[in-house]
Amino acid sequence: MRKILMVFALSFLMTSTLYAAETAGQKENSRITQEIGRYQLFQGTFTTLDLKYRQASSTHNAVFLLDTATGLVKRYVNRIDEDGKYIETWLPTDIIQQMVIKKPQVEGK
Repeated sequence: MRKILMVFALSFLMTSTLYAAETAGQKENSRITQEIGRYQLFQGTFTTLDLKYRQASSTHNAVFLLDTATGLVKRYVNRIDEDGKYIETWLPTDIIQQMVIKKPQVEGK
């Protein structure tokens, strides 16, 4: 009787462990499926205006990344900065996202 009880307990533990592993795998597959097709790449052009020197505008070709879940659009940039450092990143195209709000520093404390 004791052996039957041990076999039953062991089979119950194995079944519950396998079920938990299968459920976790299904959740991961569901999350991955939702991410497929979320981001889309497009080629296009954008125009920059030189407001400081009041020169004519210039048009540039670029690659854009569209996040279909949020609607945000980013532009791919790769260049070498003034210090000779290579920069490769995605920049937001929305002017409000590009602005960094700096809080004034309180002096004396």
